[in-house]
Amino acid sequence: MKRIVIVGLMAICSLGSFAQISTISNNKPLGYINPAIQNYDLNKGIISASYILSPFTKEATPDAFLALGEFKISEKFRVGVLASQYENRLSKNTNFKAYASYKLELEKGNYLVFGFDVGQYTDEAKLAEFNKVFVPNKFYYADSSLVGRSTGIELGFAMGYQYNGFSAGIAFSKLNRPAVHPFPLEVFDTMLVRKDTAVILEESSFGIETNINIVYEWPVSQKVSLTHSLHIGNLGLGGFDYIGFQNIANINKKHSLGAGVFFNGSIGYMATAGFGFSENIKVEATSFFVEDSNFNETSRLYESNGLKPTIEVNLKYQF
Repeated sequence: MKRIVIVGLMAICSLGSFAQISTISNNKPLGYINPAIQNYDLNKGIISASYILSPFTKEATPDAFLALGEFKISEKFRVGVLASQYENRLSKNTNFKAYASYKLELEKGNYLVFGFDVGQYTDEAKLAEFNKVFVPNKFYYADSSLVGRSTGIELGFAMGYQYNGFSAGIAFSKLNRPAVHPFPLEVFDTMLVRKDTAVILEESSFGIETNINIVYEWPVSQKVSLTHSLHIGNLGLGGFDYIGFQNIANINKKHSLGAGVFFNGSIGYMATAGFGFSENIKVEATSFFVEDSNFNETSRLYESNGLKPTIEVNLKYQF
């Protein structure tokens, strides 16, 4: 039973990377995560680049990035592209994607939004961490092994609603159920007794993933607007993988201040501050404070090293 609990905790450590980088500021176009959301007011287009680093974790965490461009073809039709990479101790995910959305006017000011995306992904199960938890093993896996790497094409579809600063949508990704290598599992008998020390790794298929996004922006004054953004990842009968709620104040269409809370296996907090050189060029930093859990070789358990910040630095250029 102890081993099962450990494996569950390991899975929790990786929930934030189920399909894309979740712990980033929502003060950018969200079409990359949910093409049914046209939340960002565009003139012609925007380019956004984010670099994500975790310099204070006990174990080194590789840096991540997300770059996107979203372009307004007409008042109702948008297209976008993105590239992202995220890595933690259990998995590495790389995505290149194109997406598009079209809003259909139901009546004055009320829109039904349809979106779709297609992309290429690489998903790698990093196995060295499992060597530690499952010791002693019959088999030893190095992170350089290609045994746990999957690549393929993924398809997605989304629907949403938009009215007077309010947007809501649900997106379905991995609709074509592409290949994936799930995390290794030990072999137990019906009495939950470990039968042997083999680590089993088989190729499987992604389950359909979901993102639910709700965004509401309202003017506090002539110079300040406030945006509330809710994101729920993989909501199902068994719960969810990620939920985050952000509040961001945009000042003079240049600067930003924000705060929020999220849960991806443990509760975390976020704080945002941005500076605009103009209405078109903005830089923003967001800190996400989350538990830094590490495997203790003596106790054979994951133990918290306290709240540590993951920092996103974002640069946006609008034209």
